[in-house]
Amino acid sequence: MKTAGIILAGGQSRRMNGSDKALLPFGTGRLIDHIHQRLARQLPVLALNTNNDPAHFRDLGIPIIPDEIAGYAGPLAGILAGMEWASTQSDGFSHILTVATDTPFFPDNLCEKLSQQIADAPDRIVIASSAERIHPVFGIWPISSRGELRAWLADDENRRVMSWIAAHPHKSFEFPLTTTQTDQPIDPFFNINTQEDILEAQKRWTPST
Repeated sequence: MKTAGIILAGGQSRRMNGSDKALLPFGTGRLIDHIHQRLARQLPVLALNTNNDPAHFRDLGIPIIPDEIAGYAGPLAGILAGMEWASTQSDGFSHILTVATDTPFFPDNLCEKLSQQIADAPDRIVIASSAERIHPVFGIWPISSRGELRAWLADDENRRVMSWIAAHPHKSFEFPLTTTQTDQPIDPFFNINTQEDILEAQKRWTPST
């Protein structure tokens, strides 16, 4: 089994007035820079799924892949785009690991822990959870299901990630809360949806996170 990392940044950011969350200032750069660096510590081969201007992301030095399904069909379209891209690579990928671009503190051992859950069942979908809450776009997906997913998305009613997951063998892995330097608990899947969220995330950021 071999896994490629896919950063999902294909959404419309409606609650951010349409601004691309990936380009928000964060830490010493942009939010996408932080996400890219965090995932690159876990996997050597990455790609970015976005439907916005690829020129904004060329400095990352990774492939930029748009959705193949028109009309902002949601995270499943990005997952499919990642599967299709990975299937064309010469590395022999069997799976993709997806992360969201608006979740800057996702675990440094995300790939390791989720990969352990497919060691005995490579056709299984494995997704992350924390505080007993599922985070369905943080998962490992078998590339072999891309044809079925493409057909599934041909129906405009099939857009919910959890509906796709529920129809297939799957498992979740619970990640613990982490703590700040002041011993305050943080959900590692804290995500940014509003201007208030980005301010909160910037407060929590340190060079070690």
